[in-house]
Amino acid sequence: MYKVVFIDTEVSTESNTVLDYGAVVDKSTHIHTRSASVFEDFLVQHSSGSKRFLCGHNIVHHDAKYIRQQMQAAVITDLIDTLYLSPLLFPDKPYHALLKDDKLVTDSLNNPRNDAIKAMELFYDEVNAFHSLSELQKDIYVNLLGRKEEFCGFFSYLNYYPRGDISSLIKRFYYGKLCGNSDIVSIAARYPVELAYVLAMISAKDATSMIPGWVHMQYPAVSNVIRLLCNTACADGCPYCSSRLDINRRLKQIFGYDDFRKYDGENLQEKAVQAAVDNQSLLAVFPTGGGKSITFQLPALMAGELSRALTVVISPLQSLMKDQVDNLERRGIVDAVTINGLLSPIERADAIERVENGLASILYIAPESLRSRTTERLLMRRTIARFVIDEAHCFSAWGQDFRVDYLYIGDFIRELQEKKQLPQPIPVSCFTATAKQKVISDIKEYFKEKLDLDLMLYTSGAGRKNLRYEVLYKESDEEKYTTLRWLIEQKNCPTIVYVSRTKRTAELAQKLCDDGISALAFNGKMDKAEKQANQDAFISDAAQVMVATSAFGMGVDKPNIKLVIHYDISDSLENYVQEAGRAGRDQNLQAECYVLFHDGDLDKHFMLLNQTKLSISEIQQVWKAIKDLTRNRSVVQRTALEIARQAGWDETVADIETRVRTAVQALENAGYIKRGKNVPHIYATSILVKNMTEASLKIEASHKMSERERMNARRIMSMLISARSIADAQNDDAESRVDYIADRLGIERQETFKLIQILREENILANTKDLTAYILKTDTENKSLNVLKKYDAMEQFLVGQLEDGGQCINLKELNESAVSSGLKNATVNAFKTVLYYWTIKKYIKKSIENTTARTVIVPELSAGALWEQRQQCIQLAEFIVKYLFGKSREKPHSGEQELVEFSILELKTEYLRQEKSDITDKAVEDALLYLSKIDAMKLEGGFLVLYSGMQITRLELDNKIRYKADDYKSLNEYYKQKMQQIHIVGEFANMMVRNYDEALQFVNEYFQMDYKLFIAKYFKGNRKDEINRNITPEKYHQLFAELSSVQREIIDNDTSKYIVVAAGPGSGKTKVLVHKLASLMLLEDVKHEQLLMVTFSRAAATEFRRRLYDLIGNAAGFIEIKTFHSYCFDLIGRMGNLEDAGTVVQEASRMIQNGDVEIGRITKTVLVIDEAQDMDENEYRLICALMERNDDLRVIAVGDDDQNIYEFRGSSSCYFEAFLAQDNAKKYELLDNYRSAGNIVAFANQFVRHISHRMKSAPINAVKDGAAGAVELVQCASRNLEEPVAARAASVRDRGSVCILTNTNDEALRVVGLLKKKGIRAKLIQSNDGFDLYNMIELRFFMKKIMKRLETPIIPDELWEEARDRMTMVYKDSSNLALCLAVLEAFALANRRKYRSDLEVFLHESGIEDFFRNDNCDVVVSTMHKSKGREFDEVIMMLDHVSSDMDERKRLLYVGMTRARKDLYIYYNNKDFDRFITGSVRARVDSTLYDRPGEILMQLSHKDVHLGFFKDKKNTIQRIPCGAKLLTSPSGLLAVQDGKAMQVVRFSKKFLEEINRYKRQGYVMESASVRYVVGWTDTSDGQEYPIILPDVYFVSRV
Repeated sequence: MYKVVFIDTEVSTESNTVLDYGAVVDKSTHIHTRSASVFEDFLVQHSSGSKRFLCGHNIVHHDAKYIRQQMQAAVITDLIDTLYLSPLLFPDKPYHALLKDDKLVTDSLNNPRNDAIKAMELFYDEVNAFHSLSELQKDIYVNLLGRKEEFCGFFSYLNYYPRGDISSLIKRFYYGKLCGNSDIVSIAARYPVELAYVLAMISAKDATSMIPGWVHMQYPAVSNVIRLLCNTACADGCPYCSSRLDINRRLKQIFGYDDFRKYDGENLQEKAVQAAVDNQSLLAVFPTGGGKSITFQLPALMAGELSRALTVVISPLQSLMKDQVDNLERRGIVDAVTINGLLSPIERADAIERVENGLASILYIAPESLRSRTTERLLMRRTIARFVIDEAHCFSAWGQDFRVDYLYIGDFIRELQEKKQLPQPIPVSCFTATAKQKVISDIKEYFKEKLDLDLMLYTSGAGRKNLRYEVLYKESDEEKYTTLRWLIEQKNCPTIVYVSRTKRTAELAQKLCDDGISALAFNGKMDKAEKQANQDAFISDAAQVMVATSAFGMGVDKPNIKLVIHYDISDSLENYVQEAGRAGRDQNLQAECYVLFHDGDLDKHFMLLNQTKLSISEIQQVWKAIKDLTRNRSVVQRTALEIARQAGWDETVADIETRVRTAVQALENAGYIKRGKNVPHIYATSILVKNMTEASLKIEASHKMSERERMNARRIMSMLISARSIADAQNDDAESRVDYIADRLGIERQETFKLIQILREENILANTKDLTAYILKTDTENKSLNVLKKYDAMEQFLVGQLEDGGQCINLKELNESAVSSGLKNATVNAFKTVLYYWTIKKYIKKSIENTTARTVIVPELSAGALWEQRQQCIQLAEFIVKYLFGKSREKPHSGEQELVEFSILELKTEYLRQEKSDITDKAVEDALLYLSKIDAMKLEGGFLVLYSGMQITRLELDNKIRYKADDYKSLNEYYKQKMQQIHIVGEFANMMVRNYDEALQFVNEYFQMDYKLFIAKYFKGNRKDEINRNITPEKYHQLFAELSSVQREIIDNDTSKYIVVAAGPGSGKTKVLVHKLASLMLLEDVKHEQLLMVTFSRAAATEFRRRLYDLIGNAAGFIEIKTFHSYCFDLIGRMGNLEDAGTVVQEASRMIQNGDVEIGRITKTVLVIDEAQDMDENEYRLICALMERNDDLRVIAVGDDDQNIYEFRGSSSCYFEAFLAQDNAKKYELLDNYRSAGNIVAFANQFVRHISHRMKSAPINAVKDGAAGAVELVQCASRNLEEPVAARAASVRDRGSVCILTNTNDEALRVVGLLKKKGIRAKLIQSNDGFDLYNMIELRFFMKKIMKRLETPIIPDELWEEARDRMTMVYKDSSNLALCLAVLEAFALANRRKYRSDLEVFLHESGIEDFFRNDNCDVVVSTMHKSKGREFDEVIMMLDHVSSDMDERKRLLYVGMTRARKDLYIYYNNKDFDRFITGSVRARVDSTLYDRPGEILMQLSHKDVHLGFFKDKKNTIQRIPCGAKLLTSPSGLLAVQDGKAMQVVRFSKKFLEEINRYKRQGYVMESASVRYVVGWTDTSDGQEYPIILPDVYFVSRV
């Protein structure tokens, strides 16, 4: 025997020099030294003879290059490497005890002598193992490896040299174990090492033994050699191929089937299986129940057995993965595992271990899992037989379920092949149940482009001969249910009922159960256990009927289903064929498939498509969010939810995280970003102990761990020490990464993180600063601390508001209360943040009503206990902020954000030093999480171990670059296809009703014809346009049939960023806006939460919503339609009130610009402005702030500059017109007047021409049919015009509605008084200046009745009606009852769900004029200002010395005259209108000198009454109904109660002066009545009192 010296070195990766040497000759002769000369002397001393051997583990390609000098000195002739010999000589499980993958198992670090000893032990075991081989095997290995530097030293030591013919040697020894006709000679010549390792694996007795991962990495051709020897059938059919690769024989052996399934007599399944076994890539289109699973499972199991290869199955459905694994286990096949988010840590670790150890041949994963480093590492260690992609239509934008995350699959496979350095591509199998020709070509082109693979196609027809289809047209839901129940009772067999909404599954199942039919529900949102239980019950026939969404049936093996009923039709023919195909899986069984159809069913699918579609604007919002996040750095890690918040998305939107990931993938596909693997950057690095013994002693001595935690800590340290990948722990493959440790050991990530912190504290691991934070600061101010103090105060306030049993919170009310209590910086957004944090910390349970802003919270702790915990957290957070701020000041100031590095142990140590008390890791984590959530600092890196963050690298650094329509092309194509598919399935249903055979031909041609030819055949002429609309033809006709060409252009314009509509009077402005809103939602893909409409009156908002309900149904309730003031009160988090109305718009604009508003409230894609000409500077600034916040905001501004009549309050048409100066602006003019008769329009045109600057370029056109109408100008000689105007009103009352328009309120009151004197019923359009509707006694009574019995935030309909009826009875004599009922009716119409707080806001923000009605056809009297937006048959304008010399006055007059529908009369007493007398205008002169009115009405306000007088009159006043007569006295008004007159109103000093003024004019007070009884709050005592605001009539005594 020759003498061998065994060595190991410890090398510095930084300096590439040896730090430590170890050498061993035998157990008694060894050294451990840092001296190169000592090491050299040892080698020289112990190397002798003609052959001098040096042995080590990985010595050839590692140690040797660092010890060349010492080797030369010792005249070493041969190197023996135990690393390369190990897989050859220990191919069987369990592998050699001293080996783990490519490393020696060790329990110590930095001890090369110990490792040299282990190398010696391993070497002699390898010698013994070689001697135990047969002579043939020895000869084979020597012939293949004898000249390779990694092996030649070993054979030299044994004196073995090549002999014999290698091909004959191998074929003799491995007869029947590999293909007898394989080209051994060429393989041996080209891949000798790879061939040796493969032969060793074939020799292994354990069928799951594998070639180690490091061999695959170093010799990537191993996979190719395995394929050539074991997995490629020869043409001649050798014994091996005839038995092991015969798919028919293996089908029987593995699954027990005698034959493959045939499709219309064709052996497609068999052909596809053979193609897979032959290592071909393929695309198989097999129908539901067509044996798709076996088609890939059989080749996968064969590859696992013959070549120890892994087949990776990528599927989008986690539940389907589990079903497939379970189904195989029921057959006794345990070779399949799934790794997905539904697994516990232990289940996940077990699945990973089974894959690593070769026990699994099939791995099921979701596309998202390809982003995991653990998954990548796992696949790097195995031979991959093929990738199987289920639901392959997801690759195509033309498929029924395009998924952007599928597009990453090709990139992942390519990167994996490159890292493995594979000489041959990994084959791919794609499967789908239904696919039209374009989808097939898309899939094939994708893999050709990405991987240069040509997919062989195996496709069956879409039809099933054992299924009978029938469509039954049903008008109503009641008809549907009756038919459903009848079908189930008649057929009496296992039945699936498909519905389109998850909620309906439970409702329908319960209804069937109530009718005696055994039915269960199934949908994707149900609890996992309940879903499984219901599925098992149905499969075992314990339940007859399964009512389900499309989520049910995939992978469910129940052959005796004879009836499938679509209660709601599917959204595509593909899905319908799949779902219907779940009947009759037993092809010998005749089954029936029914659709209960109504055209309206398609509208639901269109609406759902619009709600779920990811629009280009939303991707642009995510891109903007990423640009904002990467402003200071190019790489960030954020969760999907964090990105959604940054983008301003509504968190209540369904599947919001999936939508964000899809947007991120779309941005990656466009080249704007690169999404990395999901990696938490925390590492257990820098091991401080020398060996596992020392680590165990320290762990045992620690008092910071429980016994179970000690056990897991030992497991972690054992893994770290044995891995020895500590020289460069930050590389991507580091085994010290927390996520990998957690996955591999089956420990929760949170616990792993905690244990690593403890191991650092115990000096077992080094204290690595793996946390980084961005501190908010200036040179002198700790801004992070200011943020913390703000939230501290808000939390303290919020704790005080908590109710033990839970409560419903209106965040605006809460915020207003906080501001009133002194928290001036409180915002709704901040309160949302606090509640979110409390929820994730389980202090409270929180839920949000989707359709409103209501937040329901239920405390999990008492208020005292909660605040105690919060104080501790906030105090610790304050310490952290101050400490990190101090660290940041050590750096030169570089902006408002400063990056600081630290660790949890550092914070704990410093806290103990400063505060003299200890804190836990958990407390520090909680404080850091809190600081992160309130944006006091931005935490990066390791902190994200607690969350599943996406690593995003920004590639496009130009902030001006935007996501473009061209980038969106594939997604847009997909959504277009989805839309067309709904039309197509609707056409199929209608065709099935008409002609069964034609409908079946329609289906077959859909799947077989070129798609464009199919569309051309079945959707000709106008129908080609119909199929490209996200709406049914019936709904489209309802929306757009009656629009003019210009109105239609406005509706159809979906490209202009700014649409400015100059709308003339009576031109259908409201109709256009309502239809445009409907179009935005139904046709232009605008989500309701990203659509905002602002108006100037609550009446307009209510009217828009009412009309929208009529047009699009309940979807109208989700659109945000608000007044400017209401929207701004929402933004600043305050309840609407009169006091702040003047400044609220300005305040909201300021908060938007300062970033103090919740992003989600101002993130919009479309903004619609009604009456845009009425904007003032503050309102325009608000719009500009929204435009600045939303790069892609589309603005639709509608108004009439000729009707801008509020210049006195700052409004100006210049703001309306300013939109035209923006890029991509389009102006429209609505010039057709549908309201007024021709002569009125002509007169108004003539008048309006004299306004100096106008936006409209052409006159208004009268399009109303009927009489031309009268325009009469009456020039009066009298100063007093009330008498002739009243006379005219009396004369035209029988012609329809009549309105008298005045210039001032006083004039209007005089006219009302005169009409009353003449016995003519009159109604004044008035406002509620000085109070809001909430304070009216009738409505306050209603609210009290509601509050008395209200138990939930929502007012039940029964309680609403009861309170309304009670109010009606109690206030039956009130003159305001009709008004109050109109207010409540308007609220009920606009709010299908009646929230108490919404009602309060509505009452606070509404005005009396918003609810004006004239049901009794009284003569209406109004100022011209208050008449805007109204119309009347007969309009009489009273113009007492009203000049038209100014544009502002001209516009007001224009508004007045355009209120008229039939006739217009203008009474004036100057010469201003003489110039407008034309042939079509009647003109006359009235020379009568009329007396001034004999009666004047005065409407008293708060300023006219002595408010303090009411304080002790509460009971008296509450008994007086509005409209009641009052007696007059010099100082006030009296009411008669119980036969006694008592004073109920005292006049103010101001009004007493007014009385004296009237006296001097000859008027005396004659009578009075109660106009309003309202609540008034005395600021001196904070108490509320009822007061009377009366009407007082003065009569002339002259």
